[in-house]
Amino acid sequence: MERYLYTHFNVTERASHDLFQGNKGGKKAGKSEGGEFDDAPNGTFPTNDEMDKMTSTVKKGDRKKVTEKDFQIVKVIGKGSFGTVFMVKKKDTDKPYAMKVLDKDKVMKRKQYEHTLSERRILQDIDHPFLIGLRFSFQTKSKLYMVFDFFNGGELYTYISKGKFTEARAKFYAAEILLGLGHLHEHNIVYRDLKPENLLLDRHGHIRICDFGLSKQDVTGDSVKSICGTPEYLAPEVIRRKPYGKAVDWWSLGTLIYEMIHGLPPYYDQNRQQMYKQILRGRLKKPSHMSDAAFDICKKLLERDPTKRLGYNGPEEIKSHKWFGDIDWSQLFNMKVKPPFTPTVKGADDVSRIDPVFLDEHAALPMTAENASVIAKSLFEGFTFEG
Repeated sequence: MERYLYTHFNVTERASHDLFQGNKGGKKAGKSEGGEFDDAPNGTFPTNDEMDKMTSTVKKGDRKKVTEKDFQIVKVIGKGSFGTVFMVKKKDTDKPYAMKVLDKDKVMKRKQYEHTLSERRILQDIDHPFLIGLRFSFQTKSKLYMVFDFFNGGELYTYISKGKFTEARAKFYAAEILLGLGHLHEHNIVYRDLKPENLLLDRHGHIRICDFGLSKQDVTGDSVKSICGTPEYLAPEVIRRKPYGKAVDWWSLGTLIYEMIHGLPPYYDQNRQQMYKQILRGRLKKPSHMSDAAFDICKKLLERDPTKRLGYNGPEEIKSHKWFGDIDWSQLFNMKVKPPFTPTVKGADDVSRIDPVFLDEHAALPMTAENASVIAKSLFEGFTFEG
């Protein structure tokens, strides 16, 4: 399985029906998948009308000419199917950032056009302590660049792979995630891909939700019909191909809380079809070491009827649950609650928590293939941004 920091690029490499094929692999063998967008149907590019709907609302006069030459590449920290993530330093400030570099030709050929623009638009509009922040985006003839805050505490996946968490630790992460998702929902954005791989820790131990490639804007009510997400965390309504809304994120939160405390998602099975059957009809089992309050919130978040699911009427329902009874939400939002775990890093630019398989790679911008298509900058009009 490909794994990389800050984003999973290959979210729609297979058609949606492949989501329902049997998977005989082990835990985490499944990737994020989606079947919503046909970015360049029959090999054609979007029409001008489609572009008008997709382009950013950033005014041309507001753009500043930040380019790749303003950054020094330090290390490779992640890699995907059509791009690379580098730890870079801005030359005028020496501040570290994470810079995602996408190959335009591969973006178009792999039908990632709308996902890429969607992520870029969403990141422009959100600002929250527990969501990753976009600072710059720009493009060249062959590449797209997105520059994020650099968080070097490691993926939550790395830590949970080493063993289950205490309830106190799981609750802390769940509470910060809850506030982040709640902020997205306030802006009518459904995240749709909550999982440990998309959760980073900063060097102090606070959560940052990253990778908004599957997120969807302008969601009101249960109006979404596309099939996407990661198999272990899919809500029943998605598997059943029913229209859905923001409540799918609360199902995923319940799955994550259960996994953090127990070590595996509640309905996990190596065979994907069997796992879907369990998600749809299986009995939720209470681990012996899980408190009654923790099991109760999992049970209510994992309610199969989304209209009865805890959080369907808003995040306040979840915040009011007894499991979160000792959380001071104001202090938590202001990051004044001490994290239960602090990653061992020496400073803001320490990369010791990054997978060494990436760190050993030569840190340089990849060459553009000779047979690559020339993609006009106008196709990605509005991509440039400085936050």
